[in-house]
Amino acid sequence: MTTSAPDSTGSMIDLIGEILLSMGECSPEDVHAGARMGDLLTDSLMVVEMAMALHEKLDVKVDEEELRDVTLAEFAALLDARRTSVVPPRDGAAR
Repeated sequence: MTTSAPDSTGSMIDLIGEILLSMGECSPEDVHAGARMGDLLTDSLMVVEMAMALHEKLDVKVDEEELRDVTLAEFAALLDARRTSVVPPRDGAAR
């Protein structure tokens, strides 16, 4: 299993897949790029566990709704974009 932060969408899909499989509710055949996250995360506890695992491994916060309405590939791309985006300073912050 990979423990380092992924550096591409493909690796992000692998990381998310590893987390899903470690939860014990999905079979490897169910975890693929086109799978809907809402189908893979079958209850609210799994959604919370996934959000916590991603925050721990990637230091990225995820809303529960973001985990329900996208495919695994779409979610991986969203996380990649979030991890690589530069957050502008808040108004009034020193520059």
